[in-house]
Amino acid sequence: MPTTAATKHALDTLDMTVKGARAYDRADLADRLVAARGLLEAATVTVHVVGEFKQGKSSLVNALLTAPVCPVDDDIATAVPTEVRYAAELAASASFEAAPGSGGPGWTETISPSEIAAYASESGNPGNARRLRSVTVGIARQLLSTGLVLIDTPGVGGLGSTANATAMSSLPQSHAVLFLTDASQELTAAELRFLRTVRELCPTLLLVLTKTDLYPQWARILELDLGHLQRKGIEVEAVAVSSEIRALAAKDADQDLNNESGFPDLVRRINDVLAGSERIAVDSVVTHLRSALDQMQIAATARRDALLDPENTAELLATLTAAKESADALRERSSKWQLLLGDGFADITSDVDFDLRTRARTVLHEAEATIDEGDPATNWDEFERWLRQRLAGEALENYALFVRRAKEVATTVGEHFDLAESEIVTAREVSAPVELLDSFTVDSAFVERKAKGAGMAAVQKAFGGFLMFTVLTNVAALGVPTPFGLIPALLLGRAGMRDERKRQVDKRRGEAKAVVRRFVDEFGMQVGKDSRDAIRHVQRELRNAWSERVGELQRSAAAGLAAAQESARSGESDAGARERIETDLASLAMLRARLDDLTGHLQRIRSEPAEAVGTAAGAGDGGAR
Repeated sequence: MPTTAATKHALDTLDMTVKGARAYDRADLADRLVAARGLLEAATVTVHVVGEFKQGKSSLVNALLTAPVCPVDDDIATAVPTEVRYAAELAASASFEAAPGSGGPGWTETISPSEIAAYASESGNPGNARRLRSVTVGIARQLLSTGLVLIDTPGVGGLGSTANATAMSSLPQSHAVLFLTDASQELTAAELRFLRTVRELCPTLLLVLTKTDLYPQWARILELDLGHLQRKGIEVEAVAVSSEIRALAAKDADQDLNNESGFPDLVRRINDVLAGSERIAVDSVVTHLRSALDQMQIAATARRDALLDPENTAELLATLTAAKESADALRERSSKWQLLLGDGFADITSDVDFDLRTRARTVLHEAEATIDEGDPATNWDEFERWLRQRLAGEALENYALFVRRAKEVATTVGEHFDLAESEIVTAREVSAPVELLDSFTVDSAFVERKAKGAGMAAVQKAFGGFLMFTVLTNVAALGVPTPFGLIPALLLGRAGMRDERKRQVDKRRGEAKAVVRRFVDEFGMQVGKDSRDAIRHVQRELRNAWSERVGELQRSAAAGLAAAQESARSGESDAGARERIETDLASLAMLRARLDDLTGHLQRIRSEPAEAVGTAAGAGDGGAR
């Protein structure tokens, strides 16, 4: 993110506090503050652009930057995520997955910007045959120079596709999501369902209505969309844009046309995200700093009080001893916060597992009903794609449940602490295991087997009917000519063929259902295992993080008690010692004043609109440079 005055103020204060922590022999506090510096030095603010295919995602990214960085065509759909970030010169690279079974980390290679479509689009890379993870494009644009990274997500296969779900699994690491839907129709049930999931994964969500130039009734569509979202309890802001008008405005440098495109409003919203990201980072660092200063001040205050007021040393020691015992109690395995954490994640494991099983069973029932409606041999490829997409979508929603419940448990445990430390404990980010679906195979050999025996069954039925008709008529001395026996023979033969075909279709349906059951069982086993592993990892990291905070409190309480006891034993009261203590306290007070000044500044600007960061990204930004 850009180094603004607030960020520089926070960095300078942090560096001074690190020196103070080391002077007090608190390497633990210094290490924590050094790690917190990364919050301010984070170079990127990630914004995902998501939506159904052909909703104008790539066109919107191009229009935002007034440069054709993402491939756009009537027959082209984005096949892999395309990251667009700042670079002094136009450049591109492609990240590849390792070959299946190799266990390698994959690799990245530079590609020509003219080859982006050949790698990132479905037409150039059908079915992601190149095994790409993503394509990265670097371009010199004012809007991107602030650290913004736009991610154009795959639209191939729709919102429920495995490729899309894999891209969406990283949304908890995203700073904001732009959800695109065009003005041709209201939000569909699938889009509403997807929006609810996105809302749980990333709190900052903006609805972008596209293609307003093509549909005069776009305002009515937007009103209906917001109504649907409100009834579903999904609160989002919205903006309507036209990428075509934006392109014309950039070409003619027409500011009025640019305003008509709706993009200035969208750019302002993105700038709000950039400014908000900085404020969140600074707020987090301020919390770290206050925590460290509070703990360093314990020892300094204890030593000063013991020196200046020796008559009350016993009372002071009793207070400090009680504080140390309280900190020690937090470390005990029977401490309430550890019980809350363990019980909370046990509940999460149970609920997430039950939710996943329920979703898998629902998909299985839908799949079996679909199989009963047709012949698996005629539409199996389409059915298999649908099955993978449905399960990918269910895995993503199950993951969203886990993320939401984990946040709730973290909040509950933090409230128990009732300390600033509870605000700065975060867990490792995890991703939804939707990519596992690509490793599952489906045994569809039954589809390849040709129908055999139907012709023989027809011949047998026909021949039997012919013999029966001719023999009976001859026995009865009716003298019916033999050729007339062919009529019932043909009718019976036709019926026999129909019965045999029905039998074979029923057999294929049974085999298809067995295959689907095995596939869904594999999904439940593998995705369930991944979810349980993720839950254990998050629980372990939360436990370790809070244990570190408790350890800091213990050391601070012990240091304060030791300082007071040392002063009481030595009876040290010379002016030099008191002067040193007062100097230390003055330094701590100065650092605290800097934090107060920074906090006040942030509070004043929090309700104000973000300063335009990317005004040069308007119509006059021109084409690619």
